[in-house]
Amino acid sequence: MLDEITVKKAIKGDDNAFMSLVNQCKEKIYRTAYAYVKDEDMALDIVQETVCKAYVSINTLREPRYFNTWIIRIAMNISINTYKKKQKLICMEQGELLNKVGGAEEEKDDKLYLLQAIDTLKDKYKDVIILKYFDDLTIEEISKILDIPIGTVKTYLNKGLTALRSYMKKEII
Repeated sequence: MLDEITVKKAIKGDDNAFMSLVNQCKEKIYRTAYAYVKDEDMALDIVQETVCKAYVSINTLREPRYFNTWIIRIAMNISINTYKKKQKLICMEQGELLNKVGGAEEEKDDKLYLLQAIDTLKDKYKDVIILKYFDDLTIEEISKILDIPIGTVKTYLNKGLTALRSYMKKEII
């Protein structure tokens, strides 16, 4: 949990406070970025760009308690934009992608298959699933990040999971 006093210091221009906040949430930012672009280098670039944009616009943050929500939303927007720009340019051999995913060979296949299945979802379902299962956020946190009602988050999560199950059954048969 972030210290609101540290966030307030960062808003007032304290660079050390800002770096402390970034250090607390950089892994979450990376996981979010990687879930979208599936490339380590691009995800690291997104983390860097997110930190830069957050640093420049920290004074626009109105509620210090929502710092995590605010910075993850910045990371999501940058990730989505980067993914859309580079979508047609990313040509990765399946073996190379498996090596980046990590784990045992059988686990790699499952992870790759799951990532491919998530890519088939509509963006609204994909966003909710990535935030829930890759970033371990609660329904309430997802609602704040995406600025949608909690009921809508639950609906998107349910429909996204249903679509994933359906996709996976079709592919297995």
